[in-house]
Amino acid sequence: MSPFAQRVRIPALTAVFAVVLAASFSLPPASAEDGAPPDGYPSWQDVQNAKQSEAGKAAEVTRINDLLGGLQGQAEALGNAAVTAAAEYALAEAAVQAASSRVDILTAQTARAAAELGQYKREIGALAAQSYKTGGTNMGILVALDAIQTNSIQGLNIVQIVSDKTADLVNKSTAAQRVSSALGEQEQAARAERERLSGEAKSKLDAAQAAQQAMSRQVSEQQERSEELTAQLASLKGTSAAVEGEFRQGQAALAAYEAAQAAKRAAAQEQARQQAEAAAKAAAQKPANPVPAAPAAPAAPAVPAPAPVPVPTPAPPPVVVVAPSVPGGAVNDPAGAKNYASGRLSAYGWGQDQFQCLAQLWTKESNWLTTATNPYSGAYGIAQALPAGKYASAGSDWLTNYRTQVEWGLGYIRDRYGSPCGAWNHSVRYNWY
Repeated sequence: MSPFAQRVRIPALTAVFAVVLAASFSLPPASAEDGAPPDGYPSWQDVQNAKQSEAGKAAEVTRINDLLGGLQGQAEALGNAAVTAAAEYALAEAAVQAASSRVDILTAQTARAAAELGQYKREIGALAAQSYKTGGTNMGILVALDAIQTNSIQGLNIVQIVSDKTADLVNKSTAAQRVSSALGEQEQAARAERERLSGEAKSKLDAAQAAQQAMSRQVSEQQERSEELTAQLASLKGTSAAVEGEFRQGQAALAAYEAAQAAKRAAAQEQARQQAEAAAKAAAQKPANPVPAAPAAPAAPAVPAPAPVPVPTPAPPPVVVVAPSVPGGAVNDPAGAKNYASGRLSAYGWGQDQFQCLAQLWTKESNWLTTATNPYSGAYGIAQALPAGKYASAGSDWLTNYRTQVEWGLGYIRDRYGSPCGAWNHSVRYNWY
């Protein structure tokens, strides 16, 4: 994937779950009776009865295929929702960190402004003390100092009360006081914003945890129900559960490939659009060269405005958005993932000569991070599966386990490109695989 121009807004998790739960496929509710299939699922007696006629057999095959598709669809949808929720949490946490940086900057600037103001007041006090010791009049200085302390300097004509030197010092003190006050207000506002963002991040963390739990429950049910349904399907068709399982895996791999190609093409187009939009916005915000103003007539010393407060410039987004590990969740271990993948090449019929291609491919895609998330397409994990829920065919722990992601990714590469080098060559040519 190419570097991203900017983050994208991810839909709220509640809306995602509303879509998931109201999806067109509908699975039957579980039965409370131990040992019996859930309501709506076929029993083995149903299968035997269906074998009595070709029409009954065909109808039962269709019914079981629909149930298997529904189980897989729900698992994928909940998996995608979990990825979305984790990415939302990642972006919320990043916003909190940015707000914290702004608070830190403002706190430091406020402290410096307060120190500068204190120094000016001490210097004015020292002038008053020196004037008193030398027998001079200190009344004007004391009036100026009192005005500074009570923030009423604006009503005084300092030049008429004290000397030019002291007037300059008083004006500087006044400016420092204004800066200190302005920075203090900005700091309080920044702290309030940080608290608000922290609350949002906590809410999104809770949502991410709930989404992961919902996905885990559904994937576990899918695996449990799918095994029996596949065996029933094999019995009806006169094949074996292994053959039916391999057939469904092949169909799932083909669907994953086609979905990936379409989604990644769309993501590339969206990325290009947002990059162009960001570039145009940056160009529009670039200030024009200022035209020097004509020199103004001499006037009384003006009070400087508060110094502008620099806003931390966010770094450009990385190639992937890495969702922080939800407590009890994934561990990003690129070295461990690489070692595992290297050790699994032979199981897929490849030699170690293929590992360099694989290393380059998944470094480009995800930096071998378990929680790597593409904010444009929703691709997830080390292999950047798209839709992310396609990983579910390799194991229920795909959201957090790099081994499961690697197994799915190697199978995907074998089925679609023949080898890691074949996949890498495609990625070099098209920028996705």
